[in-house]
Amino acid sequence: MNAVEPEIIDGIECYCPNVDQNHGDYPAAGLDNLYRSERQHFWFLSRCEYIVTVFEKYVDPKERVIEIGAGTGNVARGLMAAGYKPAVGELHLSGLRYARSYGIEECYQFDLYDPPFHDRFDVVGMFDVLEHLDNATEALTQVRSLLHEDGRLILTVPAHMWLWSRDDTIAEHKLRYTRSTIANELSVAGFEIMESRYFFVSILPLLWLRTLLHPDNGSQVLAKEQGKDISLNPVLNRILLWLCRCENRIRYLLPNLFGGSLMVVAKRN
Repeated sequence: MNAVEPEIIDGIECYCPNVDQNHGDYPAAGLDNLYRSERQHFWFLSRCEYIVTVFEKYVDPKERVIEIGAGTGNVARGLMAAGYKPAVGELHLSGLRYARSYGIEECYQFDLYDPPFHDRFDVVGMFDVLEHLDNATEALTQVRSLLHEDGRLILTVPAHMWLWSRDDTIAEHKLRYTRSTIANELSVAGFEIMESRYFFVSILPLLWLRTLLHPDNGSQVLAKEQGKDISLNPVLNRILLWLCRCENRIRYLLPNLFGGSLMVVAKRN
């Protein structure tokens, strides 16, 4: 456990403030791109709405929650609107500054492999974080140490290696998961799965088309690729948002066989 006293920067507790902005798990420049897009882009909006419904099923608003790898704090902002009071943890200070601008008061800058807390939270959220990490098992083991005895982990990850495209490489992904592979990772780290469900089923044809049109050719990722605009045509964006929202309403009626992403709820074993 990190025993170093934090440095307070802009109201944020910083435990490793000199982290490399081009960190191999996720570069800080990607957060600026997220901030510009995630409040309008259908993918971020529908995913956040789904996450909130999962919290409403499994988490009492009075419980102590932290989102790790929170990026700009956009999901935490959605949880706040639903009555939760999440803390956020993030490697890059720039992301936490965005989170502060959303009114999130409890912000921590730290390295997940060396967390400054132990046995502090009821729930940890990790939303599209695990796929960026070189040592997912160690990261999950550290997450377990943050939780109380009956604590839960709620996470999302991209699904299926057959959907791998150059966009995964640009995003610094290491892996896309299945229900089986994430179950193995969680079991080794000391978690028991409560629910595991694929989502973004409705846009699978588009994701498959992306794989065909934008394959990973193994060439070096350029900085301009990581900073590219990810916004969509407004009409197309509204159509896809409507489609994903419809899916969210009927998700328990759909076969749980495949999807663009995977939602998992697990508890300390």
